[in-house]
Amino acid sequence: MTPHRNAGKPRYAVLSDELRDGIRAGKWVPGDLLPSEAQLCLKFGVSRGTVVKAIDVLLAEGLLQRRQGVGTFVSRPALHRSPGYLLGFSETVRRQGRVPSHRLMGQRQLDRSEALQYGCDEPALLLERIRLVDGFPWAIHTALVPMRIAAAVPALTGPDSRVADSDFSLYRTFDEAGLEIDHADETINVRLATDKEAEQLGVELPSAVMLVYRKSFDQRGNLIELIEAVYLQDSYTYDARLVRSNPLSVLYHEGEPNDPRKSS
Repeated sequence: MTPHRNAGKPRYAVLSDELRDGIRAGKWVPGDLLPSEAQLCLKFGVSRGTVVKAIDVLLAEGLLQRRQGVGTFVSRPALHRSPGYLLGFSETVRRQGRVPSHRLMGQRQLDRSEALQYGCDEPALLLERIRLVDGFPWAIHTALVPMRIAAAVPALTGPDSRVADSDFSLYRTFDEAGLEIDHADETINVRLATDKEAEQLGVELPSAVMLVYRKSFDQRGNLIELIEAVYLQDSYTYDARLVRSNPLSVLYHEGEPNDPRKSS
């Protein structure tokens, strides 16, 4: 502990600084289990109350999270999404001052019957990737691109394919090929991770994951991309602004025959 830096500080604040510095320096990385309270007491020569207060500071900052019956872990800082803005994973990560990358786990062509299992009604190119933030696993992405689209994107097919490059971005390749995504439909759900997902994301079971299912279209409504993404529940946040309306307006459209507000 640095004496001049710590002058006049409570011991818990000094300890929280030490732990914070360790996390930022990579001594403990996202997903790591922090030493127990007893171990921290011995290492830093402080009381349990001091350790508890120091950890509470980092919990409030979002750097740590507690798992009941397991311990305290280094958090994965959440990627923040705002509804109404369609951004790719790499774009979202870079906007938050971080470094996106990926590991290609699989690439193959699907016939129509295989693609239908994912909700795509035509032959498609399938990409299975682990998405990374600052080198750490953040999500599992399964993307389908219709072959009529993939064939027109040099970075996806043929000798110019860059899919295996660590900094590959699907949306960037669309932009380079002159393909414009106009809008997308997205569904979000939550469940427990499977054994394989936990292994790929480097977490212990049980762990909750957020599922993001999205279909992206051009201006004519033609499918450009379909994605099934699995995020750890603490690594993805989504804000929405909700406006309260007349409850009857939600159930009925103005002027419909069954609308109880319509005068006879």
